[in-house]
Amino acid sequence: MKTHFRKMLLLVTLFLLTASLFLPTTPGQAASAAAPPTPADDFQAGELLVKFETDMTLSATENLLSRYQATQIRALYRSDVQLWNVPAGQELEIVASLNANPAVVYAEPNYRYHTFDTTPNDSHFSKQWAHTKIQSPAAWDATTGSNAITIAIIDTGIDEGHPDLASKIVAGYDYVDNDSNPHDLNGHGTHCAGIAAAITNNSTGVAGSSWGARIMPLRVLDAEGSGWSDDITDAITWAYTHGADVLSLSLGGPSYSASMQNAINAAHAAGSLVIAAMGNDRTEGNPTAYPAACGNVMAVAATGPTDTYAAYSQYGSHCDVSAPGGAMSYYQDPNGVYSTMPTYDVYMTTTYGYYKNYDYVQGTSQATPHVAGLAALVWSVNSSLTPDEVQTIIQDNATDLGATGWDSTYGHGRINAFAAVQAARPAAPGLTLNNLPAEGDYVLDWNDVSDAVSYTLEESTSASFTTSFVRYIGTSSVYNVTGQRAGTWYYRVQARNASWMTSDWSNTQSHTVSTLPLNAPPLHNILNLDKDDTFTVTWNTMISATGYILEESSNRYFDAPTQVYNDTGTVHNVTGQGLGTWHYRVRATGATGNSPWSFVKNARVAPNEIFLPLVMRN
Repeated sequence: MKTHFRKMLLLVTLFLLTASLFLPTTPGQAASAAAPPTPADDFQAGELLVKFETDMTLSATENLLSRYQATQIRALYRSDVQLWNVPAGQELEIVASLNANPAVVYAEPNYRYHTFDTTPNDSHFSKQWAHTKIQSPAAWDATTGSNAITIAIIDTGIDEGHPDLASKIVAGYDYVDNDSNPHDLNGHGTHCAGIAAAITNNSTGVAGSSWGARIMPLRVLDAEGSGWSDDITDAITWAYTHGADVLSLSLGGPSYSASMQNAINAAHAAGSLVIAAMGNDRTEGNPTAYPAACGNVMAVAATGPTDTYAAYSQYGSHCDVSAPGGAMSYYQDPNGVYSTMPTYDVYMTTTYGYYKNYDYVQGTSQATPHVAGLAALVWSVNSSLTPDEVQTIIQDNATDLGATGWDSTYGHGRINAFAAVQAARPAAPGLTLNNLPAEGDYVLDWNDVSDAVSYTLEESTSASFTTSFVRYIGTSSVYNVTGQRAGTWYYRVQARNASWMTSDWSNTQSHTVSTLPLNAPPLHNILNLDKDDTFTVTWNTMISATGYILEESSNRYFDAPTQVYNDTGTVHNVTGQGLGTWHYRVRATGATGNSPWSFVKNARVAPNEIFLPLVMRN
């Protein structure tokens, strides 16, 4: 028989050996489905909001805090909701675990919110009627664009020092002078670049269609605005081989080039969208212009502030969409498109009298970068799209003008940035409910969304979701609810893609729990003061219970538990248990289903202690 009177001096080596076997795990070590990455500005790192059932005891709360290595920061004002500090990077994992605990009403990250005022503060934004017409501000509510998207401006070059462009420019090339400095000596390329992607919300100048997109300048037209097909062909190839996603060509001529067509085909096959202007010679015989009429090119016509076609805008069977380009044909007219101009004298300023820095210009050349910027926005919403899919989204969500449906003047219609961006978001999942017993165990299921990387499931007691909490965040499209309380519960689910854009909420489903589930049987403290390998686990009898299930785990997260008892009694004897700290939980079974799991109780099994002999001195 082991003695109950042990001395305190252990052999140091034995202590170190055994202690190393029982180091506690951390929440990050629990074997669970890894939560997908979440943008850093979605919620406050290391903070959760937690609400418990009203009968939650202080000791039970402290146990949970200890389990998740958390501390309570404060209670919200006149509220029983607690603000917790938890290990950064484990927020979603801990939220999912807490929401599976019947003692927790809900747990959720401390989400970040922001104003919906996406009207930029650029000083000349009020002159940019085109953004209002195509609903850019509404689109910017969803995305302002990603700097992972690059727009190649294949044109007269760019003023690389312009304050509204400089920080957006990536390496390009000058095919006119055959050097790496595509400096604009005309002004046309600088104007187009600002429409597509000027620096935005910087209290300066104008707003670009895509705030985030990068600009790749490729100079193929000289100071007077003319160039050759070999340079344009080379620039198309240079653009897509150097990472350009969108190729914007506000240029053209009446001659078809097989070399140019082949380069366009290669760019398209490589995943780039090629966009080109229809041309400005509607009243000059409307000659077919290339590259707009080439295959694998999105051809763009021009409209004015009143949503009618510009008098100069060419038409034809190859016209895909229209976009704001300006209504008039003379210079510095506010019905033109306001954008960046070189900060130094160039051909357009000295020959035609345009202003430096910023000015109005009109043409299908100005319509084209509006479409290029929108393509960059669409791609920033869903990076998995192909060029054809981006083009289809823009065309299918354009505002129909002229004859119903497609026509040769407007194509599929005038672009609508808001509608296109919304259409690029993930599809909303369809939510269903299965196995609907009256008790609180049931299954939520929704269809997989092709481009989704995670789903968010919300639960509420209100059909309008006036108050709700996140029940689940993760990659699975199935969620099991267990131990739900009596009442009617409403659910909806939302998908999120790799670009962190969310779908609309799914349809709402509800389930009424009319039979109260069994309560969890209280598990008694396990008395094993001697840390023996034999001890007893006991729990309370529950009314209406037909049996009990006891689980054992070597860690407190029960990620790989062992069922050690399944019978009608309330006592289980453990014998021959291995060394370590062992965790136990119990649930009741009955005609109405299983109860939630009890709170966890622990037992420690340690080796016999070895003591140094006591040396007696005379």
